[in-house]
Amino acid sequence: MRIHRLRATAFGPFPDEVTVDFDTLTAAGLFLIHGPTGAGKTSLLDAICFALFADVPGVRDRRGIVSDHAAPTATPSVELEFTCGTRRFSLYRSPAHTRPKKRGTGTIENPATVTLSEHDGAGWRVVSNRNDEAAEVIHDVLGMGKEQFAKVAMLPQGEFAAFLTAKDDDRRALLEKLFDISRFADVEDWLVAQRRESEAAVAAVRSGVDTDLARLGDVVAAVGLVDDPADSGSEHLDDRLAASSDSPEAVRARLDAIGTQLDAQLSEAMVALDVAVSAEALASVRAEHARTAVALRARATSARSTLAALDAVEDDIATVRRTHDDARRASGVRGHLDTVQRATTEAAQHDSRLDLARQQAAALVPAARNAEEDADADDPADLVARLRAHDDTVRELVRLEAQSAARAERVRTHQLAVDHAGTVLETADADRAAAEQRALEVEALLADTLEAAAALEGAAAAAQAARQRLRLAERVVASEVTVGALAEAAATARTAAQDARDHEQDLVARRLGQMAAELAEGLVDGDSCPVCGSHEHPAPAIDADRVTPVELDRARARHATLVLQHQQAESEAASAAALLADGLETLEVASVREVDLGAERAAASEAESRHTDIRRRAGQQEAHERALAGLRAEVARIDASVTEARRDLARATTVAEQELAAEAADQAAVRELEAVHDLCPCTPTTTGGAARGGGTGAGDDDAAEGSPPVSSSARELSRRHDRLVTAATAWLAALEHRETAHTRLAESTAVAVEATTEAGFDSLESATAALVPQAALERLGDRVRDHDRARAAALAVLDDAAVREAESAPEPDLEAVTLAAQQARSALLEAQSAQTRVAAAASSFSTVRTSLVAGLDAAGPTLERHHRVKDLADTFAGGGVNNTLRMRLTSYVLAARLDKVAQLANERLRIMGDGRYRLEHSDRLAARGARSGLGLRVLDQWTGVTRETSTLSGGEAFMASLALALGLADAVREEAGGFDLGTLFVDEGFGTLDDESLEQVISVLDSLREGGRAVGVVSHVGELRSRITSQLAVRKTASGSTVAVSAPGAESAA
Repeated sequence: MRIHRLRATAFGPFPDEVTVDFDTLTAAGLFLIHGPTGAGKTSLLDAICFALFADVPGVRDRRGIVSDHAAPTATPSVELEFTCGTRRFSLYRSPAHTRPKKRGTGTIENPATVTLSEHDGAGWRVVSNRNDEAAEVIHDVLGMGKEQFAKVAMLPQGEFAAFLTAKDDDRRALLEKLFDISRFADVEDWLVAQRRESEAAVAAVRSGVDTDLARLGDVVAAVGLVDDPADSGSEHLDDRLAASSDSPEAVRARLDAIGTQLDAQLSEAMVALDVAVSAEALASVRAEHARTAVALRARATSARSTLAALDAVEDDIATVRRTHDDARRASGVRGHLDTVQRATTEAAQHDSRLDLARQQAAALVPAARNAEEDADADDPADLVARLRAHDDTVRELVRLEAQSAARAERVRTHQLAVDHAGTVLETADADRAAAEQRALEVEALLADTLEAAAALEGAAAAAQAARQRLRLAERVVASEVTVGALAEAAATARTAAQDARDHEQDLVARRLGQMAAELAEGLVDGDSCPVCGSHEHPAPAIDADRVTPVELDRARARHATLVLQHQQAESEAASAAALLADGLETLEVASVREVDLGAERAAASEAESRHTDIRRRAGQQEAHERALAGLRAEVARIDASVTEARRDLARATTVAEQELAAEAADQAAVRELEAVHDLCPCTPTTTGGAARGGGTGAGDDDAAEGSPPVSSSARELSRRHDRLVTAATAWLAALEHRETAHTRLAESTAVAVEATTEAGFDSLESATAALVPQAALERLGDRVRDHDRARAAALAVLDDAAVREAESAPEPDLEAVTLAAQQARSALLEAQSAQTRVAAAASSFSTVRTSLVAGLDAAGPTLERHHRVKDLADTFAGGGVNNTLRMRLTSYVLAARLDKVAQLANERLRIMGDGRYRLEHSDRLAARGARSGLGLRVLDQWTGVTRETSTLSGGEAFMASLALALGLADAVREEAGGFDLGTLFVDEGFGTLDDESLEQVISVLDSLREGGRAVGVVSHVGELRSRITSQLAVRKTASGSTVAVSAPGAESAA
């Protein structure tokens, strides 16, 4: 992998975009990345790692990669262009970050984005925009993850210096991240799982044997067996069996003895059960015979008692028999009797209805006409026919009356229309004059509004100018206060700096005066004095109140700090004075010679008020224009309403005249119809038209002229006519129904007389008297039948041969035979329980015996396999008696990798250290039971002594850790399939080397350039700048860091 270009924006300490052209920087092969501490040298490596893996190496938090120096709207991003093999990629990443909202306040969260592109010869082609897909492609082309890449491509000397002297477990943690040992770890896990399975199998076998022994003890206890039948007080057999469970042969012998005893007990129990069954059967037969005899004798006694009771009620039963027979015969003609009853009731009802209908009709016929037509008073059919002949005349009179009422209402409506039109015409002129007057007033307001709109722009400019003058005045006053405060602060800082300088000079003077006492402290008797050369020192100088170098350094640092503070205060005071001068100059340009905040505020307030008033008046222009247009429309509407009112007046007058003419024609038609209706039976003949509310003479003339309405009695006449028609029709129907009902009564009476005679009754009344309700009839029948059945049953009992035999035999002793049967049953149950218990024990013993023997047979192979698996698993896990080095399998594999790393590291260490030191892998047993196998020691080939790596000096440790890092990188590349790393970084640690060692280290790094590889040294050591010409300088400022490339052939700096 070779890096071509890196571009980072708002990343780490870099607030702006920085670009590093690695093709130019790495042209010489070896290049230097330098800068002060904290400038951001390592942040460039973090940017490369973040672009590849979306994360930074080590313990740094990737949430802090967004630059704190960048603008809030800046988008943090990293773009890396690199080549792997023959493929060239461009990778752009932007981490998740917050930015201000474009509208309103607050922030919004931007998610992380990625774009992976590949150059296909013709141009860049986007491979993926998804994090997971991009990560998969990067892992495929690099062949390693973030941790491996950070250790192989970016050699962190601090971590490898710690690795050099770390404990075995700490080395294991790093090696596991760099080398794939998963298959060996799987073997360890598999053996642990096998150990757990074998432990479970052993536990299962032991549990099964324990369970079987417990079950065997239950069997032995259930039947009361003992090991030696002759010694009933000896130990139970299950305890003896448990004591010898390690001997399958002894277990089988004891099991055979128990089986023999169980077989003997089972035979004895079966014989006892047979005897008990026979005894119980005989006792049960005897008890059953005794119970049967007692029951038969009791039945005979009960039957005789029943016959005596039946004889006592025989007379009553005979009466019930007769009543039941009469009621049964009467129930056969119940239907005919019910029909006659219903027909009689119906005929009486129709008689009453006929009388009522005749009376109602007679009451509705006028009295005069009743007197004239007495001959037809009893003929309802003729009355109905005559009434129906006048139905159409009555309906027409009602229609004309309704029509006349409607026409009168229309006439009143048209008259109201005429009155309304007149009112509208009277008020229209006044409304029009008022509207025109209001229009003139609104036009005057509109003119004022237009004048205000013309003056609005000038008022706004004046208010703006007043506001600007007020802001300038406020700023000048604030600047004067600030200048005074800053000037006072600068004076205070100057005084403090002068005091600190005086204190520092005083300490220097005292220090110079105390040099003799300090030299005297180093004098040793017999050694020469560094000043006079004498070997005797009779009176060395002494000073108790001595100034130490630490005090002097502290005073110098304080003086320097206070000088900086004084310079900063002077700078801030000068800046404030400049701002004050600018403000005063601006005020003078604005024609303000003196600053009077009160006057400026009053002027600004007055200008603002005038501008507000003019803007308010100008804003009413649209409202006035709408009001004027509305008033003009109102005048036009009034004119239109006057025209419409005149048309309505003419139209209403014409229609009213037409309606009055139609009303006169209707009155003539009414009079003709009333003359025809005088012949109807519902109209009295003696009163004529007067009965209808009409009249003659003057009244007729008035009707003709249309003053009174058509006769108002037409509706009453119609109702009287309809009521008489209804009453006459009901009278006719009642007469017909009465005749039909009397016919049905005569027919049903004849049929009923014939049926009752056939049933044996001499009249309808006697048959009716014999009737009883159906429920009572059934109760009478049930009583007779119950009496007969009880007598028959009692006689049948006394005639039974078994009953007669039981009565003739002696009475049995039921209590004695029952007690004997119960005793025999108890004995049978005890025998059955004993036999069942022994049989169950024998069955359980057979099952337990089979299971116990099988468990003991399987215990041996299971325990043997468990011991084998446990020993193997413990050995592979770094324990057990066979693993004397206490090395796990994975540690053994990593030890081989570490040995290879040490061999590769020694190739570089030999050159850097003049062949003096050699790293050796150590599998020496660690103390206090700790894991072993990943130790490192150093062999001093000049002395032949092997010692701990912690005894190396600072420079020696740096060279050893650098060699170890390079060796580890080579080993990881071999593990990854020979992956070629075209760009390599070595981070820090060169400050501990002397010039000769530094030259040797640089020669080793220079040798890494073979094959076109570029090596970057990250350091702030000044000596390296003169030795490495291609440089990338990182500079830091208060606003963030920048970078600059300096290399032969470089045209520009980034």
